[in-house]
Amino acid sequence: MTTQHAYASLPHVSTFVTWLAAELDSQTLFKHAYVDRRSGVEWSCDGLFDAYQSYHWNFPGNPRLGYNPGACAAANATALGALRQDLIAAGSDDRLLLRACIDVMAWGGVTAHNVDWLKANQRGLGGTLHAVKSALLAGDENAPVLRSKNLRFNSGMTKVYALLCPGICIYDSRVAAGLGALVVEYCKAHRLTAVPAGLCFPWAAAKEGQGAVAPKRRNPSTGSLHFKRLRAGTHHARWNLRASWVLNQVAELARSTDSPLRLVEPPMDIRLALENSLFMRGYDLGA
Repeated sequence: MTTQHAYASLPHVSTFVTWLAAELDSQTLFKHAYVDRRSGVEWSCDGLFDAYQSYHWNFPGNPRLGYNPGACAAANATALGALRQDLIAAGSDDRLLLRACIDVMAWGGVTAHNVDWLKANQRGLGGTLHAVKSALLAGDENAPVLRSKNLRFNSGMTKVYALLCPGICIYDSRVAAGLGALVVEYCKAHRLTAVPAGLCFPWAAAKEGQGAVAPKRRNPSTGSLHFKRLRAGTHHARWNLRASWVLNQVAELARSTDSPLRLVEPPMDIRLALENSLFMRGYDLGA
């Protein structure tokens, strides 16, 4: 029995996937609004597809890879495609992989500390990345490389591995918050008083300036529904795998529904569109 099958057999996991696929177009369960702290503009959505259509992430251009600065979902998907091809083309060459990974960090706005670690660990970087890639693609959260105390897996590296590994999502604080919020709605719909262990997607705090007047809430916990804090390394890798499995399964079910998500066109796909919608909703879960 593979790890993914074991995870899917945990109480409520498959039921949550089926429920979410059936409720994808709900305009009551997933309505959300908040104020963007940088622009001061209110963002809102009527549902998950609306959240995807309102996706916004400002990223810098990359002359070497041939893409310009952008912000919308399509522009980001194009940039990610170029970054993915660059990572793949680098093969196991430590020098080329270092350059490719640094460019991924620049796209994601997570260069701090991550670039320092990449440079310090350039020798053997190819072997490290491909060992983790193999474990992720196998869906084996108990693989020795994913349980190693030396594993670096955080909001920066999740972006690298999402590009290297087909079917693996970016699991950062915003996606985690958005996914946790959906679990809360599932728990309420099923009158659960505690979050099922298999759906307890851990959360991470937003990066805030000192003394932020209105800090963003990324913790989806409410009432008796509690979520644990995300820890870097093995913990992050395990839940990145589980989040990826859930989103992939929901996307697969969505292809046979009338959801507008099934009409998403390349370079996007349903799973990435779902990830984008969670990213937008997870910016701030509100009071």
